[in-house]
Amino acid sequence: MKDVFDLLAKTEQNSLQLDTKRLLIDQNWILVNKINETKTIYVFHDDNKLTRTKNGVVSEAQWHYVNSNYIRITSNGSINVIKMTFRGEDILTLDIDRHSDELAVFINQSKSDTNFTTHEDITDYLHDKYITKAKSLIYNHQYYYIEQSTELGPYTAEYLIEKAKNNHINAQCLIRDINDNDYSKRLRIQDLIDVI
Repeated sequence: MKDVFDLLAKTEQNSLQLDTKRLLIDQNWILVNKINETKTIYVFHDDNKLTRTKNGVVSEAQWHYVNSNYIRITSNGSINVIKMTFRGEDILTLDIDRHSDELAVFINQSKSDTNFTTHEDITDYLHDKYITKAKSLIYNHQYYYIEQSTELGPYTAEYLIEKAKNNHINAQCLIRDINDNDYSKRLRIQDLIDVI
């Protein structure tokens, strides 16, 4: 599970930017933490009912939206105020025990075609999702390049890759990120092709 938590720690937290109530309600939230032992699904209903399905057994509690960072859950006479953080539209963390570093991590089954039943399913899903996101960022990022001792650009990686594939520019041309001042990183258009 450590690799999943490491990946989540690197993702940006969008708690204040997302409509948290809309993201939370009527979705199948799969508890990641103990998925290899049992699959547990949480659904926060619009009528403040919280259902938990564990091994086919359904239990109910009440939940209330406090604000974009907190929910309150009432179960068996106990009331807990819980910090919640969305890490995108499909990942939710709940800080149930604020005295521990352990978070309850959930993936929104409703937002995926994957049937999450194992730790490997979740790891594969997160890996694919964030690798795709990283490739998209690189693909749309801009670079300068040097050809025949002349600096040209900036152009997107998409443009440079397409030109190199069509043999309009040499894939071995040096490139630099628009934020770099020189070509000391020794990157080439071929490096972009290899990554994407």
